[in-house]
Amino acid sequence: MGGYDKIDYAVNIVEAYRRAKGLSGEEVARIFGDAGVFKFLEDFGDTLHCQSDEATIAEIDEFIHYHPTESQEITSSDTKR
Repeated sequence: MGGYDKIDYAVNIVEAYRRAKGLSGEEVARIFGDAGVFKFLEDFGDTLHCQSDEATIAEIDEFIHYHPTESQEITSSDTKR
């Protein structure tokens, strides 16, 4: 587990992201689930938990940008036609 509780960490980041973006918890859960952010936090939490919430939020935003959801891929491919 690596010296921190992964569930507590994920909850903390959901709350920090929610506050920073002005979203509901449900909206953050949907965004994180659709984009694979929960898996990202699980895979890289050992490193991410050592940085500030603000830095982690920036990492998540970048991850979401480079890992679009299926609906985002459809929308962006439709606009390229």
